[in-house]
Amino acid sequence: MECTDCGTSGRPEALPDGLCRPCRADHESGTGAAPPHPTEVPADAPDIGAYVAGLRDMLKAP
Repeated sequence: MECTDCGTSGRPEALPDGLCRPCRADHESGTGAAPPHPTEVPADAPDIGAYVAGLRDMLKAP
């Protein structure tokens, strides 16, 4: 298994809530960045509609 924050590998019992010890400490102390609000779209977000349309076009190719 891996830490969901930094990707450090470890045993499942060493990753409670999916976080390694340093990442848990960061989240508990509040030094980590706050997660974005679900309705906020970053300015550099890709156009998902265009991406999906491109995938559909590739599926149509012979």
